Amino acid sequence: MSTPQASSPWKTLLPPAMVGTDKKPLQMPMLEGAVGQLLAQLQAPTSPPAQVLLQAAGVLTVCERAGQRPVAASTPASHGVAATDTLQQPLQDKALKDTTRWLLTDAPQRLQIDWFQQMAAAGWRLPATLLPLALDTAQRASALRPAVGGVLGERGRWLARHHSAWRYAAGSTDSAPPDTRWQEGTLAQRLQLLRQERQTQPGAARERLQASLSDLPAKERAELLAVLQTGLSADDEALLTTLASQDRSRDVRQTARTLLVQLPNSAITQAAIGRLQACIQASTKKAGWTIAPPEAADPDWKNHGIDAERPTHERLGERAWWLYQLARQVPLAWWEQHTGMTPEALLQWARKGDWTEALVRAWWEVLRPAPVVAWCHAFLEHWPGKAMPESPAAVLALLSTTQREPYWQRTLESIHKPQQGNLEEVMQQIVAAYPPGQYLSAPLSQLLVEKLSLYQPRYYYQLQLADVCCVLHHDALAPLLALAQHSSQHEGKPTEALAQALRQQLPVLMARQTMARLPRA
Repeated sequence: MSTPQASSPWKTLLPPAMVGTDKKPLQMPMLEGAVGQLLAQLQAPTSPPAQVLLQAAGVLTVCERAGQRPVAASTPASHGVAATDTLQQPLQDKALKDTTRWLLTDAPQRLQIDWFQQMAAAGWRLPATLLPLALDTAQRASALRPAVGGVLGERGRWLARHHSAWRYAAGSTDSAPPDTRWQEGTLAQRLQLLRQERQTQPGAARERLQASLSDLPAKERAELLAVLQTGLSADDEALLTTLASQDRSRDVRQTARTLLVQLPNSAITQAAIGRLQACIQASTKKAGWTIAPPEAADPDWKNHGIDAERPTHERLGERAWWLYQLARQVPLAWWEQHTGMTPEALLQWARKGDWTEALVRAWWEVLRPAPVVAWCHAFLEHWPGKAMPESPAAVLALLSTTQREPYWQRTLESIHKPQQGNLEEVMQQIVAAYPPGQYLSAPLSQLLVEKLSLYQPRYYYQLQLADVCCVLHHDALAPLLALAQHSSQHEGKPTEALAQALRQQLPVLMARQTMARLPRA
């Protein structure tokens, strides 16, 4: 069985194994010696062919393994050694390492990201024993990769270079010169470098990106191009105009046009205003203005990023589809200046017309990359219902903490009896609006904790309770932790269901407490 011909017996077994013994008759391999005698014993007349096939495969596998001869190990190629870390210290404390191991295996993703961001900010890196687990975990969750990359250290990046599944984290050293980080770094490192340069040297950052665009895949071109939002100016118009009309990727062309909308004096934006202005007419009616999409497609639209053919999955009608595309290329400020209406008035005007969804979707696309507080408030106060593709949480996420929390404060203060709807909606909005590492203010966190006991008991396990625990201010965690640790003391009380649900989140609460005490390296 150790000869080169050892694999030949499988040739007769593989065809029926692939298609089934009912379609391909089983032919047993003809072998001499003890192995052949063992195979012959399997072929009893009453034995089902499928059973004989599996038994024969088992015999051949065991015999092949038993007959293998050891091969002299070849001298492994030298992979060098990892560079010495100078910027971060390895986490040494056993309790912190145990918490990190748990986080990598069982914690909510937002808590994982928060923990690794905190570690990096405090000057720590992962201990060598946790590097494979961290690299595997981030390999399965791309959202986790930037945070894990910040605590890998030189040994972690060295490991990543020698395992194909971990190449996403290979990158360059964080202390390397900018040109090296740009050429050898991961996408996350290049994004970080470009953002930093756009804050201090926007022109140099643009030139760096422009020189590399032809070598980058479409997805990376679009993500890196979006960074030009930082420090955007008329100096970027030439590059954006070229990409908007010539790049081979649809996503890149759309990203460029989205940025050009924020340059109202650019040639492309002025042309877009001219196309849309032809659809809007002053009216003597109370509304003051009427809007009517084009009756027919313009052959020149294709050159301006407007698709005349409506996608099959698009729920807008044909003319509404055209209007949506025309409107998303025009700055929000133009609507106010041209019509003399405030954002609130414009939203109310759109809701009364026949083209509500086309206008609302277009305004939202313009608002999202460059938030305008007045427009955010208008959306929240005059919510356009199903015409809006996102939830209120998406709009709230565009506002600062002090601007968004009053909306939730009013809703929570209005809750005085057990209920599900409003409280659940507020918590969903909060979870969606706060990215990992950002928390509610202490007063709002305290109010939310007080209202949690009014949530209808049978729904606690459907609630995003783990994520809620991750966004609360640290000062509000103590009462929840006490409730979770002593849930048996609350039997028969209104807080019983909450206490039982919080027991499941005890590791999350304790990890949050540990995170607050994380020392600096």
